[in-house]
Amino acid sequence: MSEADGMDDAIDGAMRTGLMVASRIGEQLARMREEDQRTIAATEEHRARQLQDRFDAQHAAARAQLAPVAREDWWDKATPAMIERAHQTATAWKSYDPEAAQASERIRDQVQTRYGIDVNNTGADEASVSAALTRAQQTRLEAEGERAKASAARTDEAVAAATVATANRQDRADRSEPAWDTAQRRQQLAESLESKGDREAVTSRLLADKHQGAPALAAAARTPSLAKTSKMAKQGGKGKTLARGGLER
Repeated sequence: MSEADGMDDAIDGAMRTGLMVASRIGEQLARMREEDQRTIAATEEHRARQLQDRFDAQHAAARAQLAPVAREDWWDKATPAMIERAHQTATAWKSYDPEAAQASERIRDQVQTRYGIDVNNTGADEASVSAALTRAQQTRLEAEGERAKASAARTDEAVAAATVATANRQDRADRSEPAWDTAQRRQQLAESLESKGDREAVTSRLLADKHQGAPALAAAARTPSLAKTSKMAKQGGKGKTLARGGLER
């Protein structure tokens, strides 16, 4: 046997194994599709719509992948890996889509004609198929894990961005509000009140304002009015005068 014959045999064996693995993975995916449909039917309306949208997106992607199978030029350039992927997809969807069923038949005919292999009975060594199937499933699980991590990372980034944006807005809002309880403001308030000629009212107002450290409206809501404070101060002063007068008498 020549070296070329040995290479051809190796390629032939690898393709037989690959097609058998593709068939089995496709059958597993077909069962998953069936389970998806049962889940959609048993789920409440909103969640069902979400699942159906995902199912439809996967269906559309499968159709796009299988479309080239109908062309002769695709088969002229197709590698064994391309044929195996198409066979896997067609097997997974042929029970749900007439186009996938037609693609499956096309693949079977072309593989038989071009390579002399029956996709339904490839004659591949079972041990080789089992080992290749395990590797393929592990690769698929790792890919799904990476996609899940990427999705989680995108979610974390979105949450962090929203948090930073909120903090920035709050920071800008804080900077835009003038400082309320400052010595300069109290001095200005004292000068404006002293012009009214009621020194006791000025003192009461400034003490309340200083201790509470709040805007005038808030301070007024929590402390007695200036008029009341002034009246109380005057009454107190009058009482002291009367007391002194009584002692004098």
